Amino acid sequence: MKKLTTFSTLLIATGFTSLTLLSTPSFSVQSGYTNYVTDAIKTPLRKSPGYRYKIKRMLKPGSKVTILEVNDDGWANVSYRYKSRNITGWMPTVSLQNSPIARVKLKAQIEKTAKTEKKYNQLKSEISTLDDRYVESSTELKKIKAENFQLENELSDLKEISGKSIQINQQNKEFVSKIKSLESENTMMKERLSQAEDIVQRQWFLTGGGVLLLGLLLGRFFRPPSKKKRWDSL
Repeated sequence: MKKLTTFSTLLIATGFTSLTLLSTPSFSVQSGYTNYVTDAIKTPLRKSPGYRYKIKRMLKPGSKVTILEVNDDGWANVSYRYKSRNITGWMPTVSLQNSPIARVKLKAQIEKTAKTEKKYNQLKSEISTLDDRYVESSTELKKIKAENFQLENELSDLKEISGKSIQINQQNKEFVSKIKSLESENTMMKERLSQAEDIVQRQWFLTGGGVLLLGLLLGRFFRPPSKKKRWDSL
């Protein structure tokens, strides 16, 4: 397989005018490269290298082909994929270029632009939604901060009241303890008073009995003698 190494050698081999060559798109002369049929008109794919050979197929502008060989006369043996099979043939190298045709590029660019625009619109919509959420979140955050401030004040008041409640509760416990102690002492005093009353009553009873007994004894021993009655007295 022969290969051309410079673009000037290709110009000599093709024999086209300089004006035609200047208007021809860039072309890779090495085999195995993917090239595209130019977008001027349909290009014939011939059986052998030369304009006198039979046309096997007309390739549409922009058709994708793979270069198999390039001869010294400026003809390229290419492979063309058509309906799951490869078709090989020859065509002038000036009909090839190493990048897609402008129409294909334009279509791809339009599709890319459409996708980009769609993505942009989606992002724009998402940004708008995020802005709305941000406004709602900011409003909610302000509300939460206000409620938090109020709760902190209430908590501070509760802590102060709680501190006083603890102090009051402690005092209540002390009072309850003192009351229980006083109730216990009161119970003991009542028991002592009850016992003292019993003792006093006994003492008074014994004293009264003794006085009564003493009086009886005194009356018995110190009673004046009785006068004898006369027979003629009543």
